[in-house]
Amino acid sequence: MRRIRGVSAAGDERIHAWPLGGVALDPYAGDEALFMAGDYGDYLTHGTRIGAAKLLDESRYLNLDARFEALYRALLDGEHVYGELSKVARALLVWGAPTHDRRPAPIVPHVLDDRDLALMAEDQLSQLGIIAPDRILGPFADAVLPRSLRVVAGAAMCFAPEVPPGVPAWSRVIKRPPRPPRDVRMALRAMARVPPMVWRIGSDDMVDPYLPVAPSVVPTGPVTGLPPTPGVVGRMVPGPDGWVLVAGLPLPALPPAESLSARLHLELLRLRRRERRLSFEDLL
Repeated sequence: MRRIRGVSAAGDERIHAWPLGGVALDPYAGDEALFMAGDYGDYLTHGTRIGAAKLLDESRYLNLDARFEALYRALLDGEHVYGELSKVARALLVWGAPTHDRRPAPIVPHVLDDRDLALMAEDQLSQLGIIAPDRILGPFADAVLPRSLRVVAGAAMCFAPEVPPGVPAWSRVIKRPPRPPRDVRMALRAMARVPPMVWRIGSDDMVDPYLPVAPSVVPTGPVTGLPPTPGVVGRMVPGPDGWVLVAGLPLPALPPAESLSARLHLELLRLRRRERRLSFEDLL
């Protein structure tokens, strides 16, 4: 899985601005509210890789890159700018259909449960205990939540490159002393390779992906730990005794697939500005 550099906008002094009202950006949207510049070096490398006829100079590239960011925000605000955004995306060499990771999903030797993952996340990044519900549950975080949902939120955030400098909690766990046993380190690496997805729950504990995803991460048998709801968003991990749901958030109703797909494609274009070979699974 490719690392997406700078998703958390590390190094931007506006992260530390106070009070929040002084920032001319949405203070409730989190790190994605900050301007994220593309990578000109990656643009040149990719242009050479695909044999682009003519590459932009850095000044022209930076102007178009800033324009993309402005159009991205305008589109999220409901403005009809997708046509112009697609033209800019083509010029930046980020346009195109999502590609999928062809690597097989690794067998996880020891599937860690949500509670273990949540505790690891909070041990490494204590602030996750506060921001995880907002990040994972969105506006529902303001409701009275059962403890189980807070645990799920913490488990999901264990894998997110959310907090500057963009190193997820699981990666900190396996590198910092005292390091966990080898089987736990192997399990965390393998689980991090499995992308989260929205799943439609069928009969006999079987699931189907709600959006196109790499076949290697689609369960081929019953899944342990499914909630009694029509859908769930989480990681389907192949364990030694079968497939297991990890960090599964129950969905009482499934969102419109078209809207979800369009939003994810927009985010893929934005992140490709840092790594143009980014796959759909990397995005997830």
